[in-house]
Amino acid sequence: MIEEMKGDFLQWLRGFYSVVETGTVTGGASLISRNQSTVTNQIKALERQLGVSLFDRSGGKLTLTPEGKTVFDTAVSLFELIREMSTSIRAGESELEGRIRIAATHVVNLMYLPKIIVNFMHQHPKVSFDLEGWPLGMIVEKVEAAEVDLGIATVPVYRPKIVTYNLFESKVRLIAPKKNRFLKNARPTLEQISEAPFVSFLPSATLTPYIEKVFQERNLNLNVVIVLNNFEMIKTYVALGLGVSIVYDFMIVEGDENRFNIFALDRFFPPRWHGLIIRRKKYLSPAVRQFIQTLKLNPEIVR
Repeated sequence: MIEEMKGDFLQWLRGFYSVVETGTVTGGASLISRNQSTVTNQIKALERQLGVSLFDRSGGKLTLTPEGKTVFDTAVSLFELIREMSTSIRAGESELEGRIRIAATHVVNLMYLPKIIVNFMHQHPKVSFDLEGWPLGMIVEKVEAAEVDLGIATVPVYRPKIVTYNLFESKVRLIAPKKNRFLKNARPTLEQISEAPFVSFLPSATLTPYIEKVFQERNLNLNVVIVLNNFEMIKTYVALGLGVSIVYDFMIVEGDENRFNIFALDRFFPPRWHGLIIRRKKYLSPAVRQFIQTLKLNPEIVR
């Protein structure tokens, strides 16, 4: 028998969820189009119903208690089940429809997804997409909170709520300006690279700690002269002669061989995988499941 819940339990849970998502009562109220007092009362009613404190309010800001974290995780799963229930009646329809929400790194959004998404939308015109560009940490957070249907970034990701699937393998390449004065050797060493001015990604980029770790293991430091937040800017500054950089191989496109000297670094950097990041027990609509199948059938970078 299902236990009786007092009042509008789902609305209380929805108010609580919105506050956790935005970090403030004001933000939560705005998210669900309610006033602040309504959301505050919803949280208090939920706490009374469950007999626990959901937030630690002692520090001047709302911080989830351990019980609050458990309730939030359960709420995410519950709302996913409700979403599944609300769409299951359309499961028999022959034509896919709905919105697919993806969080991916900038380079994946620009280099990997466009042709795949365009082809998919041509085949399924009632499907639309929301694409967000984030560093890996934020992608994982959005997947865990079910704010997106899936993430795409470097894998594996070791989190209890996350499952990953490999899509394509990536290697790194050193790029230097044509006729560069920094690297004369056809097979530059890490020591030589460390002495050259280096054009770097932001520390939050998935590639940056990977590169730094390899150099640090050899007691070397990169001579970083500028930090940029996407690979297009990095290529522009390298082409102008500011320094050298290390990028994924799929960031290099046709014509780049005329702008750069490109060096393989496979002897220093093992390949990495980019793949799907999905929340365990996440409800995946028929459109999302079909898109995931499409990605698995197209594991290579589509230029």
